[in-house]
Amino acid sequence: MAEPAKDLSGFEITGEMDEEEQGMLRSLAAASGADKADVLKEIQNYAAENLEAWKNQKVCVGVVGDPGAGKSTFINSIRGLRPKDPGAAKVDVKEGTKVVTEYPHPDRPDNLIFVDFPGVLLKKGSGDQRDFDIQQYLNEHGEKMEQCHVFLVFSSGRIQHNAVQIGMKAREMRKKVLFVRSQFDLDVMKRRNDDPEYFRGNTEADLMKELRQDYIKVLKDVGWGKEVNPRDVFIISGLLDSVLNGSWDIPKFRKAMIGDLSTLQKLIVINTCRDFSKETIKERGDIFRKRAWFVAMATTAGSFVPFAGVASMPATFATAYFLYKRGFCLTDARVEQLAKMAGKSPEDLKAFLSTKLLGKPKLEKGEDEVKLVVELIFGGLGMVTAIVVDQVVDVAVPVIGAAITAPLSYGITVKVLHTLISLMEKSAGELFDYALKESEV
Repeated sequence: MAEPAKDLSGFEITGEMDEEEQGMLRSLAAASGADKADVLKEIQNYAAENLEAWKNQKVCVGVVGDPGAGKSTFINSIRGLRPKDPGAAKVDVKEGTKVVTEYPHPDRPDNLIFVDFPGVLLKKGSGDQRDFDIQQYLNEHGEKMEQCHVFLVFSSGRIQHNAVQIGMKAREMRKKVLFVRSQFDLDVMKRRNDDPEYFRGNTEADLMKELRQDYIKVLKDVGWGKEVNPRDVFIISGLLDSVLNGSWDIPKFRKAMIGDLSTLQKLIVINTCRDFSKETIKERGDIFRKRAWFVAMATTAGSFVPFAGVASMPATFATAYFLYKRGFCLTDARVEQLAKMAGKSPEDLKAFLSTKLLGKPKLEKGEDEVKLVVELIFGGLGMVTAIVVDQVVDVAVPVIGAAITAPLSYGITVKVLHTLISLMEKSAGELFDYALKESEV
């Protein structure tokens, strides 16, 4: 009988836990007479019952900007929509929105909502010299602003004072405020037209740096009462293909937009918004790694002992597998969208991906995709036969300041999950390169 991998002698739960999970662990540890076996069983049962608790989370993203700032285009693109698609925000509108408008993501309308705020609200009856009234604005929209988790301030050129005031109030509400200079595609075109010599000695990155520095200066000039971190200013194009393939600052922008969210809220965003950018693959993988301990606890709640040759994978493991595929944009539907964007054959891209994940271009009839991937991972880890069922591993739980004894199957499942996530990271990167780099030629 083959020995399990030698690096499975001990584990520590290092992923993030929400308040409910921390409270559950502490209450178990404090329970009179609770022993390690009881604590383990309760954790496993809780994990099994709450594996998909992320689906109950809600994320609201506030967006504000003057007419023509590009916010409607971005709201459509981040939701995978073009202007004429059902549910798309109207673009090329001369007058900005006068009411708060919610734009749910069509894939998860109850979980991810982009909230379009009016960029200006003027005092009534003040003639031609009407001024922006921030207090009136807060009276009408402050409650909705409080519901947002992050706030995006859009401009396509010179940022207006009213948008800065709204951003300052969002900051006072302890919201993460990010500044977005949109329509960089037009900035590049204009610079090429107005100054044909510019790009002979400069790059688009140089132009982005200039615009970012100018943007920060203008923010200070119009009254942003705080030092502006350049990492909070993003130069992007809100067009669909630019958002999907991660042009210019889009990858950094995506990371910043979810940076202050909980892990469960991040799962909502990365499993809902399509993203074919290589630069965000590692970020997505790290989010999944933080929950690997939870998936492993759920998977080993029953009698499952992972080894090559097992008849089928437990539902919890399969759930995690397809969650990862969706988050890395490797599902059939997302590969088909990638193919359309890149002008490639969907079947060609699917075969390429299958070769990377499964070792062959297509599954045979009746084959179990999850089982095949796990067998390949086990082969790569040198674990090709069943483990001894009663072997155990110590698991440190920092929240309760103690260790529990878990079956070795828990340790192996964690190892398999981490290897699976790394495999999907690598496969996604190679797929995006294969689809997009050749299409740019």
